[in-house]
Amino acid sequence: MIFGRFGQGVSRNVLRLPLSRRCNRASYDFTGQLIIMHLENFHQLTTHAARCQCLRPRLRRLIRMRFNPITEANVYSKLFVAFAVLTLTLCLADGFAAGEEPEVAQESANAEHATTADVVLVEGFDVSIFAKPPEVNYPVCIAAAPSGELFIGIDEQGSLGKEEGRGRVVRCVDTDGDGKADEFTTFAKMDHPRGLIYDNHTLWVLHPPYLTVYYDDDKDGVADREQRLASGLSTELVEKRGADHTTNGIRLGIDGWIYIAVGDFGMLDAQGQDDVKFSKRGGGVARIRPDGTELEIYAWGLRNICDVAVDPYLNVFTRDNTNDGGGWDIRVSHIMQSANYGYPSWYRNFTAETMPPLADYGGGSGCGSMFLQDLRWPKEYGDTLYTCDWGRNEVYAHRLPANGATFDAHQETFATIPRPTDIDVDGSGRMYISSWKGGQFKYDGVNIGFVAQVMPKGFEPTTCPDFTEADDASLIKLLASPSAVVRQHSQFEILRRGLGQSRSDALINLASDESQPLYARVAAIFTLKQLDGAESTPALLQLCQQESVREFALRALTDRLAEMSDVPIEPFLAALSDSNPRVQAQAIISLGRLGNPAAAEHLLPLAIRPADAPLPTGNDLWRLPDPARVIPHLAVQALVQLYAIEPCLAALDGPYRAGALAALKYMHSPAVVDGLIAKLNQTRDSAARQELLATLIRLHQREATEYKGDWWGTRPDNSGPYYRRENWEETDRIESVVKAAATDADPPTTQFLRDQLALHKVTIDGMRGLDAETDEELQVAITIPKFDENNPNQLGNIEFAEALERTLAAKGRAPRGEKLFTQQACIACHTTKDGQSPKGPHLVDIGKRYKPDELVESILKPSVKIAQGFDTLMVITLKGKVITGFVTSESADEINLRQDDGIQIRIAKDDIDEEIKVKNSAMPDGIVDNLTPEELADLLAYLQKL
Repeated sequence: MIFGRFGQGVSRNVLRLPLSRRCNRASYDFTGQLIIMHLENFHQLTTHAARCQCLRPRLRRLIRMRFNPITEANVYSKLFVAFAVLTLTLCLADGFAAGEEPEVAQESANAEHATTADVVLVEGFDVSIFAKPPEVNYPVCIAAAPSGELFIGIDEQGSLGKEEGRGRVVRCVDTDGDGKADEFTTFAKMDHPRGLIYDNHTLWVLHPPYLTVYYDDDKDGVADREQRLASGLSTELVEKRGADHTTNGIRLGIDGWIYIAVGDFGMLDAQGQDDVKFSKRGGGVARIRPDGTELEIYAWGLRNICDVAVDPYLNVFTRDNTNDGGGWDIRVSHIMQSANYGYPSWYRNFTAETMPPLADYGGGSGCGSMFLQDLRWPKEYGDTLYTCDWGRNEVYAHRLPANGATFDAHQETFATIPRPTDIDVDGSGRMYISSWKGGQFKYDGVNIGFVAQVMPKGFEPTTCPDFTEADDASLIKLLASPSAVVRQHSQFEILRRGLGQSRSDALINLASDESQPLYARVAAIFTLKQLDGAESTPALLQLCQQESVREFALRALTDRLAEMSDVPIEPFLAALSDSNPRVQAQAIISLGRLGNPAAAEHLLPLAIRPADAPLPTGNDLWRLPDPARVIPHLAVQALVQLYAIEPCLAALDGPYRAGALAALKYMHSPAVVDGLIAKLNQTRDSAARQELLATLIRLHQREATEYKGDWWGTRPDNSGPYYRRENWEETDRIESVVKAAATDADPPTTQFLRDQLALHKVTIDGMRGLDAETDEELQVAITIPKFDENNPNQLGNIEFAEALERTLAAKGRAPRGEKLFTQQACIACHTTKDGQSPKGPHLVDIGKRYKPDELVESILKPSVKIAQGFDTLMVITLKGKVITGFVTSESADEINLRQDDGIQIRIAKDDIDEEIKVKNSAMPDGIVDNLTPEELADLLAYLQKL
């Protein structure tokens, strides 16, 4: 089409006007930047019909841009305005405004077809390619029916695409049992499928911001109707940025809850089928009933989890993603109800207040997860947590030994597979792993990905029972199946059949039978709870007397908020002194849910770290496991849930003072401030006064409660304790008390106050805290090294193909590469050690995440593939100033931008008129033009060694 050819030609010519390949983009003038950026954007906008609708208003806006440099009589402004007018005219003439769609060229295949060689398993397992292109492309999530049908969620937009109509769920069937699907149907269509749960011709699909259930009434493999169960499970950012950082995988526990992995877009006006409605900033785990009711928060303070795994005992696990150099790395966590894991505001500077991870594993990209319990599998792998790491191309097995109320870490590689995205198992014991082989963050052509089927060698899959044909006795017996999948689908069928005294009695008998496996008794307890509701309370109270199932009976009693009116507090108070830490932990959680303030005095002793539990040793404590922190953390959370102001204030004179203060710092109430000030006025001991003053300083501000979907980005401010601070009714009074205390404080207290003000980022008139020193004035702008145009061995004079070949052929020397890393100014924009302040893309483990040829391309052609989260941002201030770079951190009030020349600058959000993503990378072209391919090999060797 004429516009496309015209746009390409002009764009190329203009790009050649101001600079050569070796110039630093920071030298562009304001107008030049806008022209180059918008010409490129114009051409992109006309390459796909979905973008054409927004072309006219954008062009008109550009024509009337009010910035002074545009009105100057120079070649840029004339060309810019002329081009905009001509483009608009051409668009109107070609019918774009009327909604005509230009043809989109068919992308060519860019990935080889999958083979079994793509999957390397531990010894003792076989693999087959169950599904692959063209029937299956871009598999994001999978759900196996107990009988072996596999439902595959396909999203051709990846994590960053925003176009509609590119998502669907495909049903795949292996009719001849050879490990390869041979029957494919599109079960349903929706945008961005991210999580699937299947039962009896019914499929629940999480497609942010919605949870929808699809029904296949005629059982032909295609959904006949659908019902929207919940909305607002993410924000409108899904439409603006894509499904990255949004709600992701879902898993159904034996308790009948759908557990939802919530990325840190958070939830905006989340609502199911009842009156419960809320918004929440950040990420964590939420849960909802299968009918769309009782939506609630389960745990919070995670970054960007893509899935949740739930074991037969209702332990929840996640594999979280890194924040690209800010210290929050791949971490496997045991997710406990009511806990807060600290992202982004607590984990670095307020570590003791957070629930610890099981382990921190450095770089990577966590994706799907599953807890497999199928005791027909080999012992080492049949009762195991599995997690996928998209960045490391591996699936890990985690056998987690118990430690107190939680677990110790373990991780080993189970499978090496390109870009694993999800994992599931069917009722016959066949495992499925989806791969995004050949794919990136957006649509990248056809032939992307595959699904593998994995089984132990010699394993004979057994036919899954027909649950609908089984009688009640058989279904109860199947709750003791060695397969968790069979147990869950047996439960489904029992619940479908509804109330019946004989069923309830049989479930009580199974739950009470000490000779039965614990997993069978747990399944019986929660089947009974779902079947009988509040009427199950007497039986559950009886089960609390049995030590082996006490934890689960306590949990079932407080599992549903609407069914707790007749639940007594006494069994939970008694359980606080149980010898089993897991029972203690569950009693604490349940007391927080019961809401009876009488529990507070019993919880206070547990809110203190045991004296005989030493802190972990090492740097960056937030990375380290710390089982001794679990019980105190849960106890503080329960006290806050109970809003136990009076018991906590009363405890300030006793042995549980530390636990009381730990809870009071979260209670923004005038009564709390009154009590703390009164206690301060009575206290002469310097250390005790410091504790009280620190609590008041913490209460000086609070987290803004209203969330409108304003995401904090990929690198939010992690200094804490609040992200979006706001004053409240007691702010002024706290300020005056702290100032008064400082006037006659001894030197240690004066220093303590300064430290606390700095830690909490509080500025009191005349008492500014010791702010972190900034080194902006000391920064030196990077310069692009010059190269000799007459030297044929320097990269500036070598074509890319030759440069790549020579670099990969050379044997690099890492020590020399480390020196070059500094010499070439790479160190100005990249971090190479965990714990360093974030700059550009974090390079630790870079050699594990990218192949050598990809690393070379990213150095020589930095704009071809930009690391996710490091897009170049053009900021236009209200005064017309233009600043380009990438965001290194973002708070509610300002962004820190590292500019093209390596200099970091802070920009107040109130001063920003517009933010525009720029196509080119902030990393300058030509940064290694003065090196030879062999020297680039040295740099490559250093990167691979990190």
